[in-house]
Amino acid sequence: MAISVDSKQNLKVKTLIKCMQCDYTQERDFQVGDFVLKLVGNCPKDNGPLYIAGIYAESITPKK
Repeated sequence: MAISVDSKQNLKVKTLIKCMQCDYTQERDFQVGDFVLKLVGNCPKDNGPLYIAGIYAESITPKK
C-alpha cells in the first residue's frame, strides 16, 4: 500500500525498537538515519542489543 503525495492526511512516522534477547520493546518518533535492523543500543532490562524492528506511519486525527 502506497501513500499518495497528494494525500491531505497528517502522518507521524514511528520507529519500533526491540531487544534481541528478551521481550523488551520501545516505540519512538522516527529519526533521520533510522532503518530496519539497525542496532541502536543496549536493553535496559538485560543489556542485550536493541534493533529497529519496524518503521511505520500513524494517521494523526485533529482534535476538535
